[in-house]
Amino acid sequence: MPRRKLLLVTFALLFSTLACRAATRLIFPETASPNPPPAAPSSSLPTEIAADTPSPKPSPAPITCTDASCLDACLTRINETLETAQTEAIGGEYADKEASFDLVAYKIRDGKLGNRTVLYVPEEYKPLQQNLETQKAIWNYTSSLLPPDQLKWISEFFIFTDGPDNTLAWVDNRDILDRSHWQLGVDILDAEDPIDLTYTLVHEFGHLLTLNTDQIPPADSYSTWAQNPSTCPQFSLPEGCTHPDSYLNLFYQSFWADIYDEWLESVEEVPVTSSDEYDKLVEDFYFRYEDMFVSSYAATNINEDMAETFMYFVLESKPEGDLIFEQKIRFFYKFPELVSLRAQIIQNVCTYTQP
Repeated sequence: MPRRKLLLVTFALLFSTLACRAATRLIFPETASPNPPPAAPSSSLPTEIAADTPSPKPSPAPITCTDASCLDACLTRINETLETAQTEAIGGEYADKEASFDLVAYKIRDGKLGNRTVLYVPEEYKPLQQNLETQKAIWNYTSSLLPPDQLKWISEFFIFTDGPDNTLAWVDNRDILDRSHWQLGVDILDAEDPIDLTYTLVHEFGHLLTLNTDQIPPADSYSTWAQNPSTCPQFSLPEGCTHPDSYLNLFYQSFWADIYDEWLESVEEVPVTSSDEYDKLVEDFYFRYEDMFVSSYAATNINEDMAETFMYFVLESKPEGDLIFEQKIRFFYKFPELVSLRAQIIQNVCTYTQP
């Protein structure tokens, strides 16, 4: 077990294989989360307006911190350093409801905010929609975590809310056959907790890292979760056939090959009529293999398992035990480029929070 108590993160269970509109609140202990909201229809986009010039990032003196042993101090400071304007709670008929609205959408060019599109929202959401200072602060921090070669995948940035303590962030590429352009969304209310935001963003970055077009070549058509070695000798998923040396294929061969058929039959292929029923299927599967997963949400599917485990790899100390979930975390240490990425993200967090 790592030195720092593992922060248990719960996410909404997804019926989609690729979109990760994941509820990400740090909760002690783990609890189930509601289903994520659907994406706003494209018809809700009015004419674009030019974004204001983003506020400059803080320029703290750089410090050297590339390991979770000193990350604790950085996360402690982050609440003071990442200053976002206090946002007002939703009032009127939407008070205390879980209605979800995308507020604004930004084009991202070279890691910077571009044109800003104002989306339709009820009057109660206008103060959040007009809070440009907070929107810019959220993107400044988000973009500061990743190096440019990973930030390149994000082409659109959404500010949304479904009320406090529900969905915190999501990634989606809308067209599952084109994984070179991704959307990232952050809840403007929940982003007021920077530690939650940090863990959530690293989880979402795990999806970008393992599901992009470099890892899964473009496909001509949508597939299924069922494996068909005659058409794809590697691990395949609805998005396509993975590269032989992809992180996802190697992760599957190491940790999922023996349980995959059971997961397919007992979770993915079981007809359900509600999110609660689906949650129960995942929960039952998790408790059958509790020592295999870093969290119950990781048992949702292999994509979420990889993203959750990647989050622990980046933000927790390297485990030394022999439980399978600990072996999964150490899996990422086999790749020098991921060890380097881990060190860079930690360094970026600490540099951003340097007083």
